[in-house]
Amino acid sequence: MCETNEKLDMTFHLFVCALAGAGAAVIAMVHYLMVLSANWAYVKDACRMQKYEDIKSKEEQELHDIHSTRSKERLNAYT
Repeated sequence: MCETNEKLDMTFHLFVCALAGAGAAVIAMVHYLMVLSANWAYVKDACRMQKYEDIKSKEEQELHDIHSTRSKERLNAYT
C-alpha cells in the first residue's frame, strides 16, 4: 500500500513538472512569434521608408535640374 502511494506521488510530481514545462514552451513560442512579427513590421517599415527616401531624392534632383536649366536660360536671355 505504501509503495503504491509513493508511485502515485511520483506520478503526480512528474505530471506537474510536465505541465510546467509545457506551459513554459507555450510562453516561449508566444514570445518568439511576437518578436518575429515585430521584426517583420520593422523591416517592412524600413523598406517603405527607403522607397520614400528614393522618390524624395529623385524629385529633389529633378527640381534642382529644372531650376538650374531655368537659371541658365535667364542668363542666356540677358546676354
